Amino acid sequence: MDDLKFEDIKGITPSIASKLRKNNITTVEKLAMASIEELKEILKGTPENKIREMQIEVWKALGYWYIPANMISQVGKQPIVFSTGCKALNEILEGGIRSRILTEFCGEYGAGKTESLLTILVENMAKKTDYTAIFYDSEETFNEQRVAQIAKARGYDPEEIFRKTLLLRVWNTQHFIEAIKQADGIIKERNVKLILIDSIIATLRSEYIGRETLAARQHLLNKMLRMLLNYAKAFNLAVVMTNQVSDNPQQVYYTQDPTTEKKPTGGNILAHNAETRIFLRKAAKPTVRIARIIDSSWLPPRECVFQITEAGITDLEESQAQP
Repeated sequence: MDDLKFEDIKGITPSIASKLRKNNITTVEKLAMASIEELKEILKGTPENKIREMQIEVWKALGYWYIPANMISQVGKQPIVFSTGCKALNEILEGGIRSRILTEFCGEYGAGKTESLLTILVENMAKKTDYTAIFYDSEETFNEQRVAQIAKARGYDPEEIFRKTLLLRVWNTQHFIEAIKQADGIIKERNVKLILIDSIIATLRSEYIGRETLAARQHLLNKMLRMLLNYAKAFNLAVVMTNQVSDNPQQVYYTQDPTTEKKPTGGNILAHNAETRIFLRKAAKPTVRIARIIDSSWLPPRECVFQITEAGITDLEESQAQP
């Protein structure tokens, strides 16, 4: 199924396949995600009923049509688990980051969001030899020296990490959306199994300022997240993104829970798309951080402590176990 081509699908003629490829729909998976309106524009002259029949055949071929529940495990792909590089964090995540979903790390500046992403990148590109990664950098946080330092501290070859990582430095929201839109061919060609984004909201917050722009901003954010989620499901890959936080205006009384004073940006759009949300915050000791699962459909709310070292995010020494 990984090698499925247009020519394997009933109803897709060489002429239709050519038109699709000329319009940046280069994979069967991308065709499955396309709307009927997009396809009608691309395939002008092709009857609408033929386009619908063709797309249903695509959904069937990919396992996204009616399936008996007892066959789901046979048709679908088993999720891949990616280590965070920190045993304590892996434990509260029941093994680590999973494919087929969006995972979010949120927190204030300096909470360890970027360190978490870089450690996840290094750890998995070193150990999962057949996989590659894409790193979308919208905050100029991808530092080659830091990546090399983490790799060396863990006993890995930095050049191997760099060779398997595709870096895209994001200029603005339009650049970001176009890059995501055209990523399917690269994902399939390079066997990308890990997409890392630092951060998902940065360009939108800088370009869409004020309540009057909120609807447009949320529309674009939803569009980006849906494309990423579709990739995660279609290609069995993991999407891990960072998100900023802002003051919670609804918090009018004092609590002993520090995560109630700040809330992740992106509102309900991000909350509904991110399957697992992890809130990072600083502890009393300078290098220690606390991670809490604040939302997940299958993981309970719980937290762990870790530290930031030359090797990225790592477990605490027993003597430091209290934050």
